[in-house]
Amino acid sequence: MGVELHKTARERSRPVQVLVAGVVGAAVMPLTGAIGRLLSSSGLGEAICSGGLECILPVVLTAYAVATVAAWAALALLGVRPAWRVTLGGSVLSAVVVVATLRLDPPGYFWIIAAATAACFALAAWVSSRSSAGSGRYSGTPADAP
Repeated sequence: MGVELHKTARERSRPVQVLVAGVVGAAVMPLTGAIGRLLSSSGLGEAICSGGLECILPVVLTAYAVATVAAWAALALLGVRPAWRVTLGGSVLSAVVVVATLRLDPPGYFWIIAAATAACFALAAWVSSRSSAGSGRYSGTPADAP
């Protein structure tokens, strides 16, 4: 006795999934900054770490983790499938790109990082949709029934 949810109504075409993933990815870094500022100004950052300058990293990593979970929820609600794979790939690629970009210290790096994060999420969606399209796995939806 349960409610049957039809996933096929929310699934989108590959180009739309890549575009949606890029838009969600572009929002990850500003969201990370906003969550980090909220953590540090509300006192929740002190619950994570009560030291000095060395406590920046745990607060930033916590904010990035929360923003990644929010991106996963947004991708799932917007019909990007598989949302967990796109989120995991996009967030790992984004972390690598952010570290590399911050080492270069370019002017206007915030916009470069936001654009690179959008590209990382879009790339993860494109690769993920290509790998899941040819897998031939049964997803549990009536349209894929053997």
